[in-house]
Order: sequence, then C-alpha cells, then structure tokens
Amino acid sequence: MKISLKNADHKWKDGIQPDLVTLAEKLKKSKKLVILGVGSELMQDDKAGPDITVFLEKKYGPNHPKVRIFTGYTTPENFTKDIADFQPEHVIIVDAANLNLAYGELTDLPVDRITDFSLGTHKLSLIMMIKFLAETVNPKFSVLAIQYKSVAFGEKMTKEMKTGVKKACAYLCDIIDHL
Repeated sequence: MKISLKNADHKWKDGIQPDLVTLAEKLKKSKKLVILGVGSELMQDDKAGPDITVFLEKKYGPNHPKVRIFTGYTTPENFTKDIADFQPEHVIIVDAANLNLAYGELTDLPVDRITDFSLGTHKLSLIMMIKFLAETVNPKFSVLAIQYKSVAFGEKMTKEMKTGVKKACAYLCDIIDHL
C-alpha cells in the first residue's frame, strides 16, 4: 500500500485515545527509540505493522541519530541483536491486533497483555524477544496496536485498516520529528 500523509500529519490526534497522546509526549523526550513493525505481508490487515515501518524507513532512512526502524514481518526476533546494539530507551512494536475496538482504531497495548490477545503467528517469538531485551538492555516497551477487520490470506487491506495505518504513520512521524 502506498502511504500518503497529505493533510494527515497535523490531524493524528483526531479521535485518538488519550493514552496515545500521553505516550507521544513521553516518547518525544526519548534519547533513543526503536520502532519495530510486525505482521505478515501475505494476510490482509496483518500487514499494517510492516507497511508502517517500510514507510518510516523510506522517510527517515537508516541513519537517524535517535531512531532505528525495523520491519520484522513474522520474524521480529531476527532484529534482536540490532536492537540490543542500539541500546534504545524505548521500543515501540507496531502490529495489527484483535482487541474488540472499532476497525482501524489505535491503542497503546501494555506489553504484558500480549499473551491475552491475538497478535498473530509471531506472538511467541515477540514475547521471547521482549524478555531477552528486557534482561539485556532494559528498554521500556509499547505496543501500538491497530484493530484489524480481517486477516484473510492474500486479500487487500481493508479501508478501515488503511485509515488506521495512515493515522499510525502520522502519529509516529510526529514523535520522530520532535525527538
């Protein structure tokens, strides 16, 4: 999906949950931030996380002094060493999730709740990676979760998720631009 943020950059707060506004203000004070997109590009709305981080990688490149962006797809553990080497203060995991919210709605999902909700096939490797990083680097973790409508194999992303992806991109761009 080609992401265009025309007229969206300044409107990400519209309809966003207060916890995300609070999180954004905290993250803007981070010294080092990692954004990790997870999900399957083969499944309809599950590709939201990777679509977001691919967009951010193109926009900010690999050499931002305070941010590293990784597209982990279904194997986020492949980036464990790179994340640990960067020594981030905070790690944001971006993923589609089934949280019984409105389709495309964003929320800050506490990391300890990952085992309680469906986050897809990468859930186990994600939990193991978080545990390892918590023990070695000890960053704070956030999950920017976007409610999916469908995760059918090989289908195009739903319009609700496309809206959520654009809002998530604008949200994360605002944070990165103010670091």
